[in-house]
Amino acid sequence: MSRPTLVVSSTFPQHAGDHRGLFLLRRWEAAAAASGERIIVLAPRSAWSRDDLETPLEIRRFAYAPRPLSSLTGRFGVLENIRERPWRALLLAPFTVALTRALRRAIAELEPRRVVAHFFLPCGWPTALVARRAQIPCELYGHGSDVDVCLRLPAALRRRLAGDLLAAQRVALPSAEKRARLCEALGLDAIPGHFVVETMAEVVVPCAAVDGEGEAEGSREGVLFVGRLIRQKGVDDLLRAVAALGGAIPVEIAGDGPERPRLERLARALGVPARFHGFVEPDARDRLYRRAAVTCVPSRTLASGLSEGAPLVICEARAQGAPVVASAVGGIPELCADDPGAILVPPGDPQALAQALRRALAAGAGGAAPAGSRSAIPGVG
Repeated sequence: MSRPTLVVSSTFPQHAGDHRGLFLLRRWEAAAAASGERIIVLAPRSAWSRDDLETPLEIRRFAYAPRPLSSLTGRFGVLENIRERPWRALLLAPFTVALTRALRRAIAELEPRRVVAHFFLPCGWPTALVARRAQIPCELYGHGSDVDVCLRLPAALRRRLAGDLLAAQRVALPSAEKRARLCEALGLDAIPGHFVVETMAEVVVPCAAVDGEGEAEGSREGVLFVGRLIRQKGVDDLLRAVAALGGAIPVEIAGDGPERPRLERLARALGVPARFHGFVEPDARDRLYRRAAVTCVPSRTLASGLSEGAPLVICEARAQGAPVVASAVGGIPELCADDPGAILVPPGDPQALAQALRRALAAGAGGAAPAGSRSAIPGVG
């Protein structure tokens, strides 16, 4: 039997119907189907874990704390879980120790041909160290906030990280913007073939409008947001933009997160008819795309430096024929570069967002399509 690939990730579905890390499950299922390769996933056990995932992949979970306390991972994601309960930061050390031990055992037992780790922190960097000592090829994937956290590490830690990234066989970033920022912060050259740009959208969702598919179910109306309800996603900017347009435009919000209660209160206070669906299954999500007049991605960069990678929602919307209005932040401009119908606006600017939504909604209702540049909103080149 050929040697397997060992995939390591701190974020991975914890049970059937769990959307956190679902894109990784789909990405590696596709890889297994295409190659016939045996792929084993090493992921943490959390308070929310259940052994009911139906997948051809082999899932192994490691424990880093008693199950009731295992809340660093799962649910909303590591950073959001810590914001919700700051004491969870104390779990980072036992998590790293448990990951290292589980990884060493898995390598000794499985003798994998390569190890692939997702998210530089908290999984990727420790995985790179273990693989390096075991002399096994290692590939690392940065995705978004994990890369931003690395950019803000103390200089001594950044130097150590730079050495370990250079020792990896391959390092994938979600956008050229993230790759450039990482290499600049670590004092590295963007070595071709070593530091590469690979978005999960390229694998999970065809990033192009689909001719003959994705047609609207009846007339399109309203604005759709799909994603986690966390601060950097800018949903409050979307609600304020719709309020500036008169507040009568229906807003569909598909996703969940720690910001949901605050956003529901804000929508009521602004008089915006927003419907919060929570997480939705892919079929229901695609129906929302097909009914929406415009899909909005109002992301922004936080003062802490956290920003976007390459959000799947843009490619999902385009695959369903849904026009996109988005903030020009992170890897979003790269995803929209070949879409002349996309409108980009400066991040964190509800007034500019309102102007763009007005244009997109008018075009969807039979008005003139936006002329010339995709980004005719002031402040976006």
